[in-house]
Amino acid sequence: MVSHDDYLSGQSAALAGGTTMTMDFVMPTNGSYIKGLEAYFKNAEVAVTDYGFHAQIIFWNQTVSDELEIMVKEYGMNSFKFFQALDFMIRDDQMLEGFEKCKSLGAIAMLHAENGDSVTHEQKKLLALGVTSVKGHPLSRPPFVC
Repeated sequence: MVSHDDYLSGQSAALAGGTTMTMDFVMPTNGSYIKGLEAYFKNAEVAVTDYGFHAQIIFWNQTVSDELEIMVKEYGMNSFKFFQALDFMIRDDQMLEGFEKCKSLGAIAMLHAENGDSVTHEQKKLLALGVTSVKGHPLSRPPFVC
């Protein structure tokens, strides 16, 4: 995932608006959440506000489970967001395993609860109709699946 700003420019803008603390979502680097977290800490060396990290759990296996424990116990990270949407979807059984792991560690499990397959289906219909602007975003998420 690519951002158009870095910690210095993004947090400077936040400070100008009165925000003094930001939270960023850590993504894995080369399949490792620890490597991802270390990269985010390096990027945050220029931070001008207080900051913290969540992790976006976009896949689940034993390595992720082990790294989640390290992130909680050694880095103090205590919130993890699981995805049921789009390219970040994980299976329900993996999500439940992750929730159980979070519970065992006293960490907070969050859920991005969209029906990814339905969103993709609606996006294809909108693209076929020529809807390519930001207006298509809410239209691709009908209330019956959100």
